[in-house]
Amino acid sequence: MKVISFFNLKGGCGKTTSAINLGYLLAKDLVEKNQKLLLIDCDMQANLTTSMMEADYDRPCIYHLMTGDKPLADTLFHLKDNVDIIPSSLLMATIDPRLSGMVGREFILKRRLKAIADDYAYCIIDCSPSFSVVTTNALVMTDKIFIPVQTEYYAVDGVHLLQETLQYVNDSLGVEKDISIIFATMHDNRNNINQLQYENLENAFGDKFMRHTIRKNVALVESPVFKQSIFEYKPKANGAQDYQALYDEIKAKGGF
Repeated sequence: MKVISFFNLKGGCGKTTSAINLGYLLAKDLVEKNQKLLLIDCDMQANLTTSMMEADYDRPCIYHLMTGDKPLADTLFHLKDNVDIIPSSLLMATIDPRLSGMVGREFILKRRLKAIADDYAYCIIDCSPSFSVVTTNALVMTDKIFIPVQTEYYAVDGVHLLQETLQYVNDSLGVEKDISIIFATMHDNRNNINQLQYENLENAFGDKFMRHTIRKNVALVESPVFKQSIFEYKPKANGAQDYQALYDEIKAKGGF
């Protein structure tokens, strides 16, 4: 199972939207090979979960899996076709104290998922926009790290903090994790600041920076209300065109 984490310490950057829509296209490719995709929501805001499923505060989730309160089978839910999900909930806001005394707590998620690792070709993790023990769990088991970033001053400036965070994880846990793919979201090429920051990212990250951007698009905001990807909700919308182009670029560069 290849693991891709969508990660940014800044909220509202299109992380969950990107996980949903790039995940949809990946699942579409995998179904032709009779392979499966696993989605994991590691964010206490549970936006990935509520974008794909009806709200249920009593449902077993990633919290129960990581604390050992529930077995893996109870936290694994089938969404559709070849896609399953381990959901999240607001319980995740209280998980750090529960895990603080556990030995090797940074590797809990990897150990818990070992039994099903061969059942899925890919796993997509939607990380929390915070540096927590859960985020660390996601990063240490990740093969590739995808960074969505708004082309605004503070958002782009924060990318350097991501690199420092990954270096800390590497040094403290003896792993080697780095940014694999970085791409621009909510981009407006008519906006001078947006365009300047796009060029800054391009210069700073070279081949890791994707040239295709995700424009601001109302349909991308609306689609989660109907528990759909943009391709199911409005396949002719700009958002669908943008994510398809981005997916094709990432795939061409070996990101999938």
